Order: sequence, then C-alpha cells, then structure tokens
Amino acid sequence: MAVVALRLLFRLSGAVAPALAARFASYLWFRPQRHRPPAREQALLERAQYAPMHHAGKRVAVYHWGKGPTVMLVHGWSGRGAQLGELVGPLVAAGYRVVAFDAPAHGRSDGRDTTLPEISEAILRLVSDFSPAHAVIAHSFGVPCVLFALQQQGFARRVVAFSTPATLEGLVEKFSGTLALSPRTVQSLRDMLVRRFGEDIWTRFSAQNMAQRTGLPALVIHDRDDRDIPWQEGEAVASAWPQARFLRTEGLGHRRILRDPEVIDRVVRFLVDSGSDVK
Repeated sequence: MAVVALRLLFRLSGAVAPALAARFASYLWFRPQRHRPPAREQALLERAQYAPMHHAGKRVAVYHWGKGPTVMLVHGWSGRGAQLGELVGPLVAAGYRVVAFDAPAHGRSDGRDTTLPEISEAILRLVSDFSPAHAVIAHSFGVPCVLFALQQQGFARRVVAFSTPATLEGLVEKFSGTLALSPRTVQSLRDMLVRRFGEDIWTRFSAQNMAQRTGLPALVIHDRDDRDIPWQEGEAVASAWPQARFLRTEGLGHRRILRDPEVIDRVVRFLVDSGSDVK
C-alpha cells in the first residue's frame, strides 16, 4: 500500500515539479526500512556477546560469537546482521570468531539515514577492533560497501559475496522503477547524487569496477530466481574479479540463499580451504 501511494505521489509531482520530486526521492534513497527480526534471529542474538561501538555520532550494534580468526558478516540495505545468522554455528564450529553488526540506521543501531561510505567506515572500525580478520561475508548492498572498504585497507584474506548488485546505475534504475519516477525526476536525482559524492560516483561505487582491483580470492553466489537483483549482475561482478569463482543456485531467491544448508557448507569449505579453489 505504501509503495502504491508513493508511486501515485511521484507520478503527480514528477509531472509538475520534478526537482521537488527528486529531493523527496533522494530523502527516501538514503533511508533504509527497519523490519522486525523473526524468532530465529532473536534467539541467535540472545546467544551473542553484545559489544556496541560509537561511530560518527551513532551507536552501532555489534554482536560476536566464538573464538579465533574473525569472519565478519555484512548485511544488505534495510537488512540486519542476524540475517546471515545461519552461518554463525558452522563458522564457530570451524574455529572462527563471527562478528555481525547492524549498519547505521539499520536494525538496533542509531540513525535514520546512511550512505555507502559511512557503512564502509563502520566496517573498517570493526576490523580494527576484531583483528585479525580472515574473511568477510556480505549480502546484496553490503557487497559494494565491503569492496569500498577493501579499497582503503586490505583487511581480509577471502571474500564471499551473496546476491551482489553490479553497478550503482542499476540500483538507481531499480529504485526509480519501483517508485515510478519520471525521466526528469530520475535525472534530477542523479544530478543530486553527483553533487554530493562527485562526478566519479558511478565508477567509484560500482561493485563490478571495484572488483577488478580486488586481489583476494572470492566466492560470488547468486540465485537464478533472485527477483531483487538479477543473477547476471553477480556473474558480471565475478567475471570482473580476478580471483573469483561464481556459484549460481536455483529456487532460493534473494534471501533464502543465506539459509540454505548446501550453500552454507560451500561457504565454510571455501573459507577453511587453504587453496583458492572450491571443490
């Protein structure tokens, strides 16, 4: 109902005041939605050690389990750290300390809006608190956040990327299509993003572009039935990544892929294996 109402609002405002519509679209662009976690996630958090940190004036909720080299879990836009919680048990059993967090303006963390650079900065803060980091596992929008952080500091030995978008342009197109933004409103929104982040925003925040410069072994996993981000985007990122392998699954969609036992087993074996290949 909310999306239908917003689409109607943008159809009307985009026709008569595209600049005003773009300002409202920009406001929504930076504001993730919060969703109540299911019981399985709440039970997982009750077993965690809670260690909040303060970053950029916001309290960031941080959780960790186990001991050993760190594997960091990074959720996507409008997600939360416990969404990747099915990985915790197998990773702890394999001898890792697992660290998850709710990004600024997500989950139990403070804030109403956030950006890719802010989330990447929070990742680097966590890396300094929970080193050494063996690997990072990211989902959806969390993947470009991780790649952006890796451009600043090579903090991990391996990366697992679930359901990754390939480009920022693609995210803008999906966002604009969902809200039925007019072409003039879309162009105004693009201009606002450029003014805020610079002319190079489209290459600097592109997962496909950043992957080309990431010299770490990676496992990129994407489902054929992902309705949020087409699997071809994950394949494009894997093709650009010099040391990446691509795994395409079926029937798991954008989120159930994080809970599939076979996928989880594949991820753990990739992290444990001393070589760069996955059998």
